[in-house]
Amino acid sequence: MELPQALREAIETQILEHEPAQAAVVLRDAVNALGAEEVAGGLLDAAAVALRLMVSETDEALDQVELLDRLALDGAVPEENIDLLGRLLTFAASTAGGIRPPVDRVVGELGAERALFGAWLTTLSAIRVVAISLERTEADVAEDVLRVVDAF
Repeated sequence: MELPQALREAIETQILEHEPAQAAVVLRDAVNALGAEEVAGGLLDAAAVALRLMVSETDEALDQVELLDRLALDGAVPEENIDLLGRLLTFAASTAGGIRPPVDRVVGELGAERALFGAWLTTLSAIRVVAISLERTEADVAEDVLRVVDAF
């Protein structure tokens, strides 16, 4: 299994088909074939693509604390995962800006399962936030992200 194919299948399954359990199976299979670091890195790169798309169209940056507070208040992200999301959103935003932190450190510090969960949460959250910011559907933003991901 190639990374771009796995990312496409997981994102489409989650966002377009609304099948989170099947998306999790796709990601599990990708981790088994490619390793946790590569899959987590690919997910965070996909989140970076979404964030870069937003900035290129709006020329604005979001305040991280306000964004995380809003996601927690809306119930989009459980309170216990806000710090993880904040850390990995910063990772994705840094990558979007042209400096990619080392994924192996994140996986080493958090453990493979927690890092992958955080990377998946970050990717889905970034797509959602960008869709809201650009007044587009998540499916539209996901398609734009996947066009870039296919080139990985």
